Amino acid sequence: TGQLTVRMEKPLSESMVTRILDSVENAAASKPKIDRFITRFARVYTPIVVGAAVLTAIIPSLITGDWGKWVYTALTFLVMSCPCALVLSVPLAFFAGIGAGSKRGILFKGGQSMEAMSKIKAVVMDKTGTITKGDFTVQKIVGGDELLSEIVLKNTKTGEETVLELAGRGIRAKLDGKEILCGNERLLTEKGVSFPKSREYGTKVLVAVDGVYQGYLLIADTIKTGAENAVRALRDSGIETVMLTGDAEESAKAVAGAVGIREVHAGLLPQQKLERLQSIRETKGAAMFVGDGINDAPVLAGADVGAAMGSGADAAIEAADVVFMTSDVAAVPQALRISRQTARIAWQNVVFALAVKLAVMILGLCGYASMWLAVIADSGVALLCVLNSIRILYKK
Repeated sequence: TGQLTVRMEKPLSESMVTRILDSVENAAASKPKIDRFITRFARVYTPIVVGAAVLTAIIPSLITGDWGKWVYTALTFLVMSCPCALVLSVPLAFFAGIGAGSKRGILFKGGQSMEAMSKIKAVVMDKTGTITKGDFTVQKIVGGDELLSEIVLKNTKTGEETVLELAGRGIRAKLDGKEILCGNERLLTEKGVSFPKSREYGTKVLVAVDGVYQGYLLIADTIKTGAENAVRALRDSGIETVMLTGDAEESAKAVAGAVGIREVHAGLLPQQKLERLQSIRETKGAAMFVGDGINDAPVLAGADVGAAMGSGADAAIEAADVVFMTSDVAAVPQALRISRQTARIAWQNVVFALAVKLAVMILGLCGYASMWLAVIADSGVALLCVLNSIRILYKK
């Protein structure tokens, strides 16, 4: 047992989780285009329908003198033309889509970002922290395992030791009377040490003792489980994948090849990433960028849709339109699937509601529709559209 002291530096209201939840709760303020279209349509549609109902009640009545019949026809027309189904079902479809995403750890910051994601043609991803875990470990030891372990891993100190750091190359050490070189290929080449050359994913730390090459340690980032399946799922759905990274070209191409990404741009600064993204948007269409670092914030803001890993930097999460709280690459194709299904459901509601109402309104004006049919055309259609909207919550 012991005492644990915790210092709170910020109130809960300023935490990243709270800010993300606030963004989700305020999703209604970020209306998708289809929702804004329906709102504008209703503002024009409603006065026209009311005017048509008034004219239907007055003009034929003055001509025929049958006020009861035409007032009833006008009221029937007014009930069946109510735009409730349209106004209600479209925003509900996007709220249901946001809910379906949150169940899977995907936080959409509003319907607008979800609608934009449904139109994505290319997914552009950073490497470290997005495709890989960002956890660099020794992947393997090649050469004299016992000797390398003693020299590098255990760092045995049985005698006098001096270490000299050689900038950009490695270190030179004196240990137990032996000269040890640990570093990159450039260091060993400068010291005249011959060694076999091979290309592998990761960073090699070559080791030589008294001018004789002993072997190397391969240090590399670990590719996330399921990254290859996620890229394949994107490709199967017609989405092109691209990697933009500031890392070396050799390691970037090795990771891209392992997961199935065919287009790689490496060694990029943040501004260069943004310029490259704009070029991708021009050639491939709407693009989503997925990143996690603070240097990714400008690119996230400049993409059609910016997506950040939940384990990433606060600045990246703030700039993103979508946050993958699980930091799992598999969430990328899931988010695209949910957004496409949501947009499809919203348009299904619009087409169905307009078609039914238009048919019943024509019957009403011709005197063939009763008040019961008008009620069904209004409330019944609205109910069917609502049920259609929420079915995405139950899709696996």
